[in-house]
Amino acid sequence: MSRKKPHNPPDSAVFLKANQLRERYGGVSFMWIVRTLERDPTFPRPYKFGRLRFFKLSELIAWERSAAAKSRAA
Repeated sequence: MSRKKPHNPPDSAVFLKANQLRERYGGVSFMWIVRTLERDPTFPRPYKFGRLRFFKLSELIAWERSAAAKSRAA
C-alpha cells in the first residue's frame, strides 16, 4: 500500500480544508482540532460552507505568530 504525499495548499489559497489544517500542524488528529477549538478561545474559528469546515489561512498565520510571541515572552 502506498502512502499519499501531503497536499500543500497553493500559495494563493485563502482557506484551508480541515485535512490541510491537520497536515499544517504535523499530522494532528481531527480530535486535536475539536479540542483546540474548545480549549483555546484565540484559535481561529472555522467557516462552514454546507457541511464542510474551512479555516482562513491569514487567521491561522496570525494565531501562529501570536502563540510564538507568547512562548518567547514566557
